[in-house]
Amino acid sequence: MHRRRLIKSALVASAFLPSGRALAALAAETRDPFERAFFFAFPLYEQARIEQERTGAVGKPGKLNVISHRSQLMDHTSHQVTAPNNDTVYSSIFLELSGGPVELNVPSSTDRYFSLAFMSAFTDVFAYVGTRATRGRGGRYWIVGPGWKGVAPGDVKLIHAPSNDVWALMRTLVDGPADLAAAQAFQNALTLSVAADRPPPRGFDAAAGDVNDPVKFLSLVNEVIARTAGGGGQFGRASQFTAEGIGGPGLPSQAVLDRWRTMIPGALETLRETFRFRDYAVDGWSYQPPGIGDFGTNDQLRAAVALGGIAALGEEEAMYFHANFDGAGEPLMGSTPYRWRVPPGGVPVDAFWSLTMYEVTPEGRYFFTENPIGRYAIGDRTPGLIKDADGGFEILIQRDRPSGAMAANWLPAPPGRMRLALRAYLPRPELRARTWRVPALRRAQ
Repeated sequence: MHRRRLIKSALVASAFLPSGRALAALAAETRDPFERAFFFAFPLYEQARIEQERTGAVGKPGKLNVISHRSQLMDHTSHQVTAPNNDTVYSSIFLELSGGPVELNVPSSTDRYFSLAFMSAFTDVFAYVGTRATRGRGGRYWIVGPGWKGVAPGDVKLIHAPSNDVWALMRTLVDGPADLAAAQAFQNALTLSVAADRPPPRGFDAAAGDVNDPVKFLSLVNEVIARTAGGGGQFGRASQFTAEGIGGPGLPSQAVLDRWRTMIPGALETLRETFRFRDYAVDGWSYQPPGIGDFGTNDQLRAAVALGGIAALGEEEAMYFHANFDGAGEPLMGSTPYRWRVPPGGVPVDAFWSLTMYEVTPEGRYFFTENPIGRYAIGDRTPGLIKDADGGFEILIQRDRPSGAMAANWLPAPPGRMRLALRAYLPRPELRARTWRVPALRRAQ
């Protein structure tokens, strides 16, 4: 759907920012009204699907309004989610707000990076608590839905959600295995409470199923919309797609369902292609387009991120860069050794950065690769790196362990196809403006 073009010049010019041609091309909507409706609705479906999978809240409250901690760093055996990270542990809460406020008591830290992001049913991040947003201060918060009318106690900070279904996700930095217990203690200081007379949270009536099944898809999407009747944000736009069966009671006609059934597979492939961000590639690295985390009316981008990287933070909090090819445009293979030179000063961030290695499965998913030193990422917190006199250093990306002292800079590779991800937390202005360029990968001589 996109023209394949290398936009090296755009990366260092204002044309790459939200007003630029590249973003306009990505935001351009298809003329097919059913595909447009699918892009609008898919994030609702996907977040609700994950919510049901993790809480069991179908026909019952399940674990809604309950904190769930993932308190171990992931390794090569972790296949729950594609493209995991090895930098943080997670605390996840699926909130259901129709019955009134949910209170969160958030811990404070001025020396450990953390971010608690609140995502609407459409996957937009509408609020943060954490290192950047609140300068590490926690406190007592009430999360309230769009229909709430009331007054909070004086020591409570209000967070107004645009939907009754909200995903709150806290990332807590772990500085290696020795720091894990302290990070877990920080996680456990996050607590949740509700009023004693508050009704139980509402589970879902419609269960997620095969996304290619239009009955399953539309039933769940329309229930999510109805759960926030009169909600803010994107909900008012549902009326644009009533002819395609979005937002109304019941299911559309069989002819409309048949049109959905023939359209969905191709629309999913369009989203997979969109998430590769080929139009934003330079020196083998795909740069994220502006707008992630706060998508506005760019439904295609929102849906692509929901499919390939749901719960992505806004770029004021983090930026993500991916490499599937080297600087010459050849696919990255573990059988080929590469070098990646980090310049003096490193990646320009105010928190931390990491370069993560993934093996690529036949299905196109990304997981850590098993290796003899248990290293899945390397970055500014990796101890013992061999550096140049000016502070720059070279990362050795290869299958076999290097000989000599430079083994300290080894990022082990899989035997076959591989993918690299550069994560940059609290990116500085030059990174957000795309004037700082990610160094190209080069083949070792």
